[in-house]
Amino acid sequence: MIYFVHRGFQGFTHKGVKSSRAAPDCCICSYKKLLQQDKFPCGTYIFMDRERMDQWELRVFSQLYNHLKSAGAGYRVLNNPARVMNRYELLRALFQDGVNDFNAYLVTERQKPKRYPVFIRRIFEHKKPLTEGLLHNELDLETALARLHAQQEPDEGLVIIEYCAEPVINKLFRKLSSYRIGDNLFFFHTVHEENWLVKYGTMNSATNELYQDEYEMIQNNAYETELRRVFDLANVDYGRVDFGLVNGKIQVYEINTNPYIKPAGKHPNPIRTKSLALAWDKYVEALKTIDITDSPGPEAGKFRHPDLICGKLRQLWYGGYIRRR
Repeated sequence: MIYFVHRGFQGFTHKGVKSSRAAPDCCICSYKKLLQQDKFPCGTYIFMDRERMDQWELRVFSQLYNHLKSAGAGYRVLNNPARVMNRYELLRALFQDGVNDFNAYLVTERQKPKRYPVFIRRIFEHKKPLTEGLLHNELDLETALARLHAQQEPDEGLVIIEYCAEPVINKLFRKLSSYRIGDNLFFFHTVHEENWLVKYGTMNSATNELYQDEYEMIQNNAYETELRRVFDLANVDYGRVDFGLVNGKIQVYEINTNPYIKPAGKHPNPIRTKSLALAWDKYVEALKTIDITDSPGPEAGKFRHPDLICGKLRQLWYGGYIRRR
């Protein structure tokens, strides 16, 4: 059994996996539910949503990770929240390591970017940037920060990111993605959009040549060596990395530890349909390699942590992580 553990209401991302007959048996559960359990069934636990956690959650969920990790042979746990890098940490590390050509700066660093244009976004979410378009100079940046301050946006948690992208053809931009599941790493798909901020894609915006290129990248597991280095640096065991190519070199934008995933469907372009099916098959096969189907030892007992007791204020505000007796 594989347990996809999510924060808040983010469990919808893996419903397609749970309902798929091809995928291993799995369960989607929240951290809150796990913290309320008296014991834990054997299986593989994937800790997701690290990029949405606050400090209290990081501390408690990391201890829960250790609780399950040390439970015995019947348990496997992926993504230690205390070790997985957040967006800023990863981008800064990738720049310093020479993987990325662009840098990122915390607003609280009070450090001016070395190059423009830039944009501003929050560290702890996957929404669009907070700025309208790109900021082309220091005045644009100061104006944007002043506007955010007027909206009571705190500096803590904001990151300034240097722009680094280029169209694949004409004005069409392309985002590439690869998955890591345990030791398995495989190219997954591409997204095309007539906007540098590629997120959901535009139907039929790509050419047959681009779709054929996507299929070959999935077949050949493109950029596996480079991206394994990225996942290792980020300490991510399960997740999807989103990246682009600039002057033929990969530029990594983020790793999502709770990516939306569903079985392959049909696409107007037959090459794309074949690509989606192949990528889904790779995802399912990788899941099977981390699945634990037997229970060689006793189940792990109830998790106890001092922060669950002193966190009573969280009970009042958020409904609590401790079951009321």
